[in-house]
Parts: sequence; structure tokens; C-alpha cells
Amino acid sequence: MIVEHGRESFDAPRSLTYRAAEAVVIHFDDLLGRLPDARAAMLPQGLSLTAVRRTRNILSHDYRKARKEIVWDVIEHRIPAVIIAIVG
Repeated sequence: MIVEHGRESFDAPRSLTYRAAEAVVIHFDDLLGRLPDARAAMLPQGLSLTAVRRTRNILSHDYRKARKEIVWDVIEHRIPAVIIAIVG
């Protein structure tokens, strides 16, 4: 739904769409940490769990350093690809 609202809504000042994206990325890290081994084995090989954790930490603790284009890419491409891989 975040992507459906579009990039303009995401980039708007004080955007609730951006805040929702932050929450999704933060909880995505938690989800990956709770995956059973069988599902974790299905994660895409190019997925860096370290990068996921760093992005989560930046969003959680120092959001002013977050780069919106990275958050958008994660929401639009990376999280859906992981979901397809583990639910597949």
C-alpha cells in the first residue's frame, strides 16, 4: 500500500507514508530474525542481513541520516522480493 500511494506522497514533507515505510523496514529486520531455519534458508543469496540491520538501526535511532531513496528501494523492491522468496 505504501508504494501504491506513490513516490510523491512518500517524499512529501512530514509524510505519513514515509513514516509507515520506516515502521515496515524496522519490523522487517525483526521478522527476518524470527524466521525458522527452513524459511531462512530460502532468503535470496544477495540479501545482506547486516545491511538490513544497519538500515533498521539508522531508522530507529537516527532517522535524520536515513536516505529516502534507500528506504523507497527497500519498500518497492527488496522486501517484496524477500517475501516472494520465503513464501514462494
